[in-house]
This record gives sequence, C-alpha cells and structure tokens, in this order.
Amino acid sequence: MIKLAIPLTALAICYVLFFGYVIDSYDSLPPKVASHFDIEGRPNGWMSRDVCVGFTLGLGILVPAIIVAMMAGAGRIPVSFVNLPHRDYWLAPERRQAALAILLRYSLWLASLCVLFATGLHWLIVRANPPNQPPHLSGLGITLVAGAFLAGTGVWVGFLLRHFSKIT
Repeated sequence: MIKLAIPLTALAICYVLFFGYVIDSYDSLPPKVASHFDIEGRPNGWMSRDVCVGFTLGLGILVPAIIVAMMAGAGRIPVSFVNLPHRDYWLAPERRQAALAILLRYSLWLASLCVLFATGLHWLIVRANPPNQPPHLSGLGITLVAGAFLAGTGVWVGFLLRHFSKIT
C-alpha cells in the first residue's frame, strides 16, 4: 500500500501557509483591488477586496480539490479512458489498487503545487497594490511565479511518467 502521510502533510503545510498569508494580507489590500493587468503590468480589471480574497480562496481550495477528486475517482472510469504508460499492465486486476493509490499520492503533490501557485498569485496581487501608489504588476514576479509552477508541473509529470514507465 502506498503511504499518503508525506504528501498529505505537505498539502496541509501548503494550506496553512496559504490561509495564513491570505488572512494576514487582507488589510494590506485596498478596498478596490487591481486584479487583472495588461502585458505591461497596468491594471485593466478591478475587484472589491472581499471578492478578490474570496476568489483567491476559491482558487486555492477548488482547483486542488478537483485534482484530488479526479484522481481518487479514477478507479470508477473505464480503463480505456485512462492515459497511462503501460496502462494494461498497471491497471490489471492484481495491480489496479496499487496503481490508483499511486495516482492519488501524485495528485496530492500536484494539489500542493496548485496551492503554492495560488499563494504566489495572491502575493503578486498584494505587491501590485501598494498603499498610496498606483497599482502595477511586476513582470518579473509573474514570470517567476508562473515559471516555478510550470517547472514544478514538469517535474511532477516527469516523476509520474518515470514511475509508470517501469514494469516490475
């Protein structure tokens, strides 16, 4: 049986950091938050502080929950719908439960990455709305946050493919 304690702990830590930062930064946001920006970092969309924080919380809760729910429910869909290296080997009756548990474990890691991404996006919004200054989104900041998320996702995919490419 695949152990879920480490990825569950990582996800819990990510959520503590996420909720703590969003709650702590609430008062740092102006009542009207610049929340969407053009390519040069100039604001072109606005939200109230409450809607912005609610959207951030929704993003940080719903996206990871959908990922985990989809992987947890993978055993209920036909095998032909599953795209996995050596699918027939891994989803054979004698290995199916172990393979589904591995997918669940990987989904918890991806969920953690998504929570960190939502945290990074919120950090960018807070930094883009400084007090007593016009709002501006940092191009370097969005590049770093998005780049880190894409790199992390690439590493996640690499590990997932490496695991399922092996036939033991």
